[in-house]
Amino acid sequence: MLKLLAAAGFFALLLAAAPPAFEVASVRPADPGEAGPGDIPRNMDNSPGHFIMRNVPLRFCLEWAYDLKDYEISGPDWIRAENRYDIVANAPGASSDNDMRLMLQTLLTERFQLKLHRETKSLDIYALLPGKGAPKVKEATADEQTSLGPGARPNEAKFTKQPISRLTFMLTRRMDRPAIDMTGLKGLYDFTLDLSGLGFGGNPPEDLSAPSIFTTVQENLGLKLEAQKAPVEVLVIDRAEKVPTAN
Repeated sequence: MLKLLAAAGFFALLLAAAPPAFEVASVRPADPGEAGPGDIPRNMDNSPGHFIMRNVPLRFCLEWAYDLKDYEISGPDWIRAENRYDIVANAPGASSDNDMRLMLQTLLTERFQLKLHRETKSLDIYALLPGKGAPKVKEATADEQTSLGPGARPNEAKFTKQPISRLTFMLTRRMDRPAIDMTGLKGLYDFTLDLSGLGFGGNPPEDLSAPSIFTTVQENLGLKLEAQKAPVEVLVIDRAEKVPTAN
């Protein structure tokens, strides 16, 4: 009897120590003809206990799994876009996004034979800072619908019921270095911003006579965009296999 109890206790400890995992999961290279994944890493299936990502690079998978931004991951160039994957998985019952993230971490580690570590690096960034006066953003009301689209003028973006981090996400995607929100503005806001002086991927805008994004951030939002160096904790990919292990 004592041996049975000891064995039961041993297996209970093993289960408790096991990392969270999907009940069943498929990871395979994506069909080259599939549509693009969009610009935001996410779980594409809102059904409880289901997880889907299609035609995504490994970097997007890692961003979602570890709840990180693009610049917070460092690794080989191929994880950005060269190889794309489809992931379809089921959790053992309804699970929160946090639970799903942990399960995806386990899945990626196993299938891609990942070796990771974290370190703090000094990165060139753009800091989004408070301006001299009050910010020109309006706190959103409860009955508004969240949206991001064109404004009333050409090349103007209209943010409705959005956090300031949505702006820095967009700036990071379009500028030559990451933008980090240091405004201290924690709510959801309505604001518009002239983007005519902002190119893509750090490239010059089409209209070289347009006011720079540094100017329009100050004039439209009452904020300041400033080049700085800042310590940023980064997830470093030391090893990753391009071909995932069999399902």
